[in-house]
Amino acid sequence: MALADLAGQKDQSTPSGMTLSLKDTAWGYIVQEERDRFDRESAVEAAARFLGLILVICAYGQWLLPSAMFGADPLAGKAVLSFFLGSTGAAIYWFASRGMHTEFHVDLTRRELRIHNRNSRGQTRLQKRVPMREVESAFLRRPPTRDMPAHLVLRLRAGRGQVQVATGDEEALTELHKRLSQDLRPTREKLEDRLYRTQVPFTSRRAS
Repeated sequence: MALADLAGQKDQSTPSGMTLSLKDTAWGYIVQEERDRFDRESAVEAAARFLGLILVICAYGQWLLPSAMFGADPLAGKAVLSFFLGSTGAAIYWFASRGMHTEFHVDLTRRELRIHNRNSRGQTRLQKRVPMREVESAFLRRPPTRDMPAHLVLRLRAGRGQVQVATGDEEALTELHKRLSQDLRPTREKLEDRLYRTQVPFTSRRAS
C-alpha cells in the first residue's frame, strides 16, 4: 500500500479494528486513529461525562434533603458533601471532555510535532509539543504475529524517552515511516542532498 492511499482522508483498516487516516493540511499533515465498529473510547468518554454531570447535580440537590440526615451540624455536613461531590464531578467531566482519541500533528512550517487529544465532538486539546530537532530517530516496532498491529515510534534525543505516533497495519505504517523520516531531516541537510543530486558529473582530463 502506498502512503497516498492514506491521504485525502481515506482510511485503512488495521488488524486491531482501528482505522488509520492521514489528512494533509496547509502546514503539514495529521495522523489519526479511529475504531471501525464499537468506539470504546467514545463510549467511556460519554459515560464519564454523564457521571460527572450527575455528581455535580447531586452536589446541589442534596441541599433539598432533610437536615436531620446530617447529624448535629447539618450546614457543615451539607457544605462538605457539596464540595466533595461538586469537585469530583467537575474533575471527571473535565477529564472526559479532553477526549480519549489521540491524533499526531506533523507541522512542517513550525518544524514541530504535536500530540492532541480529540473528543467525540471533534474538539482537540494539545497534550504535548516536540520540536523536530529533539527527535533522534523514527522506527517501526513490528508485531510478533500477523493479527496484531505494528507501532510507529519516535526516539527522542538525550534519553528523553519515546513518543508513539500511530498503531496500525505494518505496510501502511512502513510508508508513513518513510515520509516522516524524510520530513524529520533538517532543512539544510535536505537542501544539500538536493543540490548534490542535481549536480552534473564533472571529469577532469589531462591534455595530451
